[in-house]
Amino acid sequence: MKKVLIFYISKHSGHYHAASAIEKGLCESADDIKIEKINCLNYTNPILGKIINRAYMEVIKKKPEIWEHIYDNPNFLKKTKKAREALHKFNMSKIKKLLNAHSPDIVFCTQAFPCGMVADYKRTSGKDFPLVGVLTDYAPHSYWLFDEVDYYIVPARETGSVLEEKGIPRDRIKPLGIPVDPKFREKHVTSKIRRSLGLDVDASTILIMGGTQGLGAMEEAVKSLLLDKKHKYQILVVAGANKKLYKRLNKLNIKTGSENIRVFSYIDNVDELMDASDVIISKAGGMTTAESLAKGLPMLIVDPIPGHERMNTDFLVEKKAAVENKDFSKIHDDINKLFDTEDILSRMRENIKFLAKPNSALDVAKLVLER
Repeated sequence: MKKVLIFYISKHSGHYHAASAIEKGLCESADDIKIEKINCLNYTNPILGKIINRAYMEVIKKKPEIWEHIYDNPNFLKKTKKAREALHKFNMSKIKKLLNAHSPDIVFCTQAFPCGMVADYKRTSGKDFPLVGVLTDYAPHSYWLFDEVDYYIVPARETGSVLEEKGIPRDRIKPLGIPVDPKFREKHVTSKIRRSLGLDVDASTILIMGGTQGLGAMEEAVKSLLLDKKHKYQILVVAGANKKLYKRLNKLNIKTGSENIRVFSYIDNVDELMDASDVIISKAGGMTTAESLAKGLPMLIVDPIPGHERMNTDFLVEKKAAVENKDFSKIHDDINKLFDTEDILSRMRENIKFLAKPNSALDVAKLVLER
């Protein structure tokens, strides 16, 4: 029996969804396997983990320019090196105890912090199990760079090229895509899903999301679309874990009396809503991006977080798989252009085919199981 550990750092995150996708891919690919998913920060530093998560959320909401400044900043990386080394050393006894108890045959890390600690353990213990770093954004940062990582799973060849420039050998870089749940391979019948939601089977349908946390200009997007009197779009909104946004959107729905809006909180059938939609309006989080590409769904990107989402946006726009809105009040104008300009959506869907990796989780499983 193969024993696998998968480390992530926050349950309400793309890192967790990538970990879950890897777990499902492994289970689908092998019968004799035991898998444990572990929230690394909760395990090693539960109080610090809560502080870091809260601080991150506050920064990206109120001072995103701070995140932009520290993301893959070589000066910040250099200044924090001793602090990171001290934290790794402090946590080593817990990591050692965990890894010794599980004796894993393979370790996955979907975030750089646990990857660094496991890399330190490999180096100091002399243990030689495969360590796999799984990047969930198109822009790799230098916090991922460790000699002890056997494979880097990256979203695209361009991402791998950046890692090569940072000194990672090409044979350790595998452009298999951001792991998405294997269910995203399945195509649901659009008319059937729309009918189940009480929607018009033939009307243009727009999905609005803000990642697991329900961030970004989601409310602004809904309001902008409601301003459009020429088009009667059907709107699906997923607020995720953002309970306040969910309440506001429901109040807005009641106030406008619209019959064409459906508001959801945290759901597990995003794949069905994507198949019911013609376009998605969202931030450029890595997981939402990967799932949208897997479903062949064109993106209108709004309010990307500076740093990794800014780089994700630039990549997707350059590949003509997405367009970016830069004025919230004109979101409906950008949507109208997508629907009213002949063949623009079909061209975007064709471009998406070159980027989509719906089999990513299974390909990752195949890579490590055949090693």
